[in-house]
Amino acid sequence: MILNELVMLSNVYGSNEELVLAGGGNTSAKDGDVMYIKGSGTQLATITAEGFVKMNRAALADIFTKEYPTDDEAREAQALADLDAAKMPGEEAKRPSVETLLHSLFPHTYVLHVHPALVNGLTCSVNGKSAAEELFGNGFIWIDSCKPGYTLSKICYDKMTEYKAQNGKDADMLLLQNHGIFLAADTVDAIGDKLADVMSKLTGALVREPDFDSGDYDGEKAQKCFDVIYELYGDDAVITYEPSVEALRFAESPETASAVMKPFTPDHIVYCKAEPVYGFCQACIRGAVNEYLDKNGYMPKIIVISGCGFFAVDLTPKGSETAAMLFNDALKVATYAESFGGALHMTDELSDFITNWEVESYRQKQNV
Repeated sequence: MILNELVMLSNVYGSNEELVLAGGGNTSAKDGDVMYIKGSGTQLATITAEGFVKMNRAALADIFTKEYPTDDEAREAQALADLDAAKMPGEEAKRPSVETLLHSLFPHTYVLHVHPALVNGLTCSVNGKSAAEELFGNGFIWIDSCKPGYTLSKICYDKMTEYKAQNGKDADMLLLQNHGIFLAADTVDAIGDKLADVMSKLTGALVREPDFDSGDYDGEKAQKCFDVIYELYGDDAVITYEPSVEALRFAESPETASAVMKPFTPDHIVYCKAEPVYGFCQACIRGAVNEYLDKNGYMPKIIVISGCGFFAVDLTPKGSETAAMLFNDALKVATYAESFGGALHMTDELSDFITNWEVESYRQKQNV
């Protein structure tokens, strides 16, 4: 029964593009000594009962009492091995979500973790924490931006322990800076009520909404940009062109584009790479792309051009469309962040960690 409810919850929220894009987000449910958690590489919109991994809750709790190395690579490798060992018999071929430990911290039956642009307009903003306090009082825990995996889980463990001691109850909402939101409840309906309340309060605080209608773009210039992109990437390249009002607004100048030239969340890195390139014309594209390739060893996925908007480039239609979808999400986040003091990006250090983190590399290879 609980697993069926979890599948329903996952499919409903996973099918809503205002809440979940591509392979983002995860869900879980607890049933006695077992926790069911979304498997890495699956999508909430289409997940079935077989897509969840059965975890031993006691084994997960033991991870928080262990000492781990301070070295990033060694710590995450050991914690990942312990997470793998916490799977129930028969689950050996599955890989649990990297955020399994975070789900295990909530005593509630159901947990929903999503990365809505509206929420991340708050969590990826300069005044996010103070704005959240005005909107939600003490009904949440704010987690400052940090490295994911065990590090994040341990910080949340300590914060949630402190919250319960101070408030006499368990936290049921986490806001993670440059990441997203966790909501927990004992019924599926209660999860929906909590999420609706959060989204309603955020909507009421907005200064403006993003505009994704087609804008007044320079068609001749855009065609020249197409030609140069094919020249650089090859005739097999797949290009998704986005000349929306919002894309044109951010692309107008280097100053306006600065709000979207660095990643807000791990999802933006996974699907769009860590940074786009910017140019005023087709000649700028050539120089910017070649410089990017020399620096990173791979081609950029997003090219922002003044007067045109942006181009998402990949070798497959799905890759190109997903990159465009996630960069449009970044435009939304940047727009919503204007209501909370302006955009706040991930640090270069954190971006580098995510880019090279084995867990996110695995997720990217699943192409979801």
